[in-house]
Amino acid sequence: MGGEDDGSHPKWGNEDPEDKKARLEEMFLVPGEVVSRRRKKVSKEEVAQVKEEYISLNWDDVFPKKPKERLRWLYKALLAAKEGRVKTGPVFDIVAHRKFIEGLKGNVATDVLNLIRGHINIFSAKQQKQLTSDNFELFRKYAPLNVLDSDEDAADAPPLPPPPEVIIEAKDKKKKNLEEEKRKREERDREEEEAQLPSDEDMESKKRRILSKGIERRVDPADGQAYTLEEFVTEYGGRVDKPPVEWENSRHTAFIFKV
Repeated sequence: MGGEDDGSHPKWGNEDPEDKKARLEEMFLVPGEVVSRRRKKVSKEEVAQVKEEYISLNWDDVFPKKPKERLRWLYKALLAAKEGRVKTGPVFDIVAHRKFIEGLKGNVATDVLNLIRGHINIFSAKQQKQLTSDNFELFRKYAPLNVLDSDEDAADAPPLPPPPEVIIEAKDKKKKNLEEEKRKREERDREEEEAQLPSDEDMESKKRRILSKGIERRVDPADGQAYTLEEFVTEYGGRVDKPPVEWENSRHTAFIFKV
C-alpha cells in the first residue's frame, strides 16, 4: 500500500508550483497568523488624499503657522473631530491656547471664530462655555454684540445669531482661480486694444502697435534718416501688412518714438 497512489495527492514532481507554494505556506504558518505577499499599489491621488486628511495635533506644528494657515488647519481639524477621526480634547487645547489666536486679525480672526461657533456642539458643555465667554479673547473681541435696552438685564440678552458659513478653498484651487482670472483679464484687455485698431492690419502689426505704445521708426540707408512704416510704404511701395524689403532690411535700426 505504501507504493500505491490513492489519488488524494499528486505524484512527486507533478505538483503544480502554485499549489505547492500554498501547501508549504499552510504547513509553516503559525496559527492565527495571516501572511500577505501582495503589496497594494498606492496611487499619487491616494497619497495626496492621505496628506490632505492628516491632521497634526502637535503644538509645535500648529502654533508657528501663519494666521491663514491656522484658519485652514482649524477647518480641517473641526471637520475631522466632527467625523470622529480625531479627538475633540486636543483640538480644544490648541484652540483655547493664547498662542493659537496670537496675530489673528480682521477677516481671518472673524472666520476662525465663526468656524468655532459653527462647530460648537462637538465640544463639551464646559468647553462650550469657555469658548463663548469673555474669557476667550477671540470671542471677546470679535463676537457680534447684542444691543440691550437700558432696563434689560444682561442675563436676559437674546442668543447670538448663528454664524455665517466659512468656506475654505483648497490651495491649488485658489491658485488656479487667481491664474485663470489673470489670464482672462489680460485677454480681455488685449481684445479691447485690438478692437480700437484698423481692421485691415494683420495681427503682427497689431501686436507691434500694442507692445510699442508708440510709433516705430527705422533708418533708411538711402539718406540716414528715420521713417515710419507708412513713410517707407509711400517711398518704396508695399502695404502695412506686407512691408517693403527696405523696411525689413532696416530691422536692426528700429526704435520706438514716443508721441
